[in-house]
Amino acid sequence: MRINRLLIYLALICLVSLFPIVSVAAVTAERIDVPLKLQGKTLELDAMIYKPAGDGPFPAMVMTHGTSRKVADRQKIAADEYYVKNARTFVDMGLVVLFVVRRGFGVSDGPYSEFNKYPNGGRNYTQDGLEAAKDLGAAVQYLQAQPFVDKTRIVLLGQSTGGHSVLATGSLNLPGVAGVINFAGGRGSTGPDEIRDEVNLVDSFRTYGKTFRVPTLWLYSENDHYFGPDLAQKFLKAFQAGGAKATFISLPALGEDGHSSFLRGQDNWLDEVHDFLQQLGLISQTSVWTERSYAFSSMRICRAAAA
Repeated sequence: MRINRLLIYLALICLVSLFPIVSVAAVTAERIDVPLKLQGKTLELDAMIYKPAGDGPFPAMVMTHGTSRKVADRQKIAADEYYVKNARTFVDMGLVVLFVVRRGFGVSDGPYSEFNKYPNGGRNYTQDGLEAAKDLGAAVQYLQAQPFVDKTRIVLLGQSTGGHSVLATGSLNLPGVAGVINFAGGRGSTGPDEIRDEVNLVDSFRTYGKTFRVPTLWLYSENDHYFGPDLAQKFLKAFQAGGAKATFISLPALGEDGHSSFLRGQDNWLDEVHDFLQQLGLISQTSVWTERSYAFSSMRICRAAAA
């Protein structure tokens, strides 16, 4: 009798999930140039801004990308093609999203500035991140100048070198930055599970931790072959030794290399990021994303029941 009731319950869930009542909010997407003033010159950074329907003011997110091991691939990053699905997911949560292409990538102005060395020839990863932070700081300022953005509630999100870059930016304690999300952050990967000047890379996290004050969420995959689990723990311990705190999430393995989890494994991390944004007070419990999540969860239950 109990089994029959369970089957009836699952059947009702499946029926509802076939016709989910999900409101689709209008999203404004525009390709823009973010001005960056350096050494008396104004450079323009390629960017996309995504805005929910309404006047706001909305909380906002600055999002940035990683770096391919192949130098030629740096020119392939276009603001209107990268992280579009993820940007729209965060807009559904009620955030304005600004995706910015840093100097030396795509059509953004300026030379590539994220390859610095110490006098002894070793990589200066600390300075690499701080150079990227100039670009991200300009993106924060651009958002704060928009009337539809709440200038006191901005979160930074970056993947790979972008994750390292947002941690560097967070260490500067820019006004209005409420939190930082680091997806598989690091630098210097020359091949699967190979890092150039690993000690210097770990030390950059320690340096950032000394001045880092806002909440931060870290997400690294169990099968990341750029920055694997052991190395990620070294990053975390160094960051904490500097005095900062971080919430660390170990993501399930994904494909052959979980380093791409942000792009290809949204189901692996979306709940954790949603909860973090709620804890920061950037989003509410009710959103278009919440309704869609309920519908998708129902469909997953149906597939499991059918199996």
